[in-house]
Amino acid sequence: MNPITDTWRGLLAFPAGWRWLLAHKKYLALLLVPMFLGVGAAVGALSFFIANSVQIFGWILPVAPDVWYWMALYGAAKALLWLALLLVCLIVALLIVSVVSAPIYEVVSVAIERDVTGRAVQELSISASLRLIGEELKKAFFIISLTILLLFIPGLNVISTLIAAFLIGWDFYDYPLARRGWKFRQRLGFVVKDFWAVLGLGLWLVIPIVHIVLMPLAVAGGTLLNLRALEKSNRLREHDLLCQKET
Repeated sequence: MNPITDTWRGLLAFPAGWRWLLAHKKYLALLLVPMFLGVGAAVGALSFFIANSVQIFGWILPVAPDVWYWMALYGAAKALLWLALLLVCLIVALLIVSVVSAPIYEVVSVAIERDVTGRAVQELSISASLRLIGEELKKAFFIISLTILLLFIPGLNVISTLIAAFLIGWDFYDYPLARRGWKFRQRLGFVVKDFWAVLGLGLWLVIPIVHIVLMPLAVAGGTLLNLRALEKSNRLREHDLLCQKET
């Protein structure tokens, strides 16, 4: 892996996905559903946080000190905690939307794979779509847990934005893997090998405010990025041969 070229490749995947959606506007229109859900979830998360922030800080922070220099440190710590908790609330809300919207993202991902590869792509049945939601729940729980861990451990929170970019990028990267029946552990192993490219994709999704709109669109760039990685590892060819044997 080359960190610079692979990160750049991931950055370019998002505009490539956007161009595909502009050329296939019915799928762009379909993605308006999770986009509006994301806006609603973000507004709900912000409202909840603002309404309950005083109580939340009371659970976490000690009593404010009386000495002025400790007060300054206390104020800085409270500001950082406020930002961290706000970020957690937004990530949790948007990941919940991603889980609920998984069947929509799957439809878009299937269309992209069919168009780009020229191969027949088996669409998921209703039961398989429900199983996909279960796998997405595992992934969302992992992402939320790791994000919270990074935000609240001193030292690690310095790189939390980059790790959050990778994790959110992964959320939109591995739909082709889920469609092939890969389990959570297999998907995690594969995405780690493409770490820098997924990070590049995710950097678009940690831009404050606009990320709420960008996140649903990322499934197109994530699918393109994943298909390239599968092609490079010969997994697309292996999958085609397996499908031929089954038929």
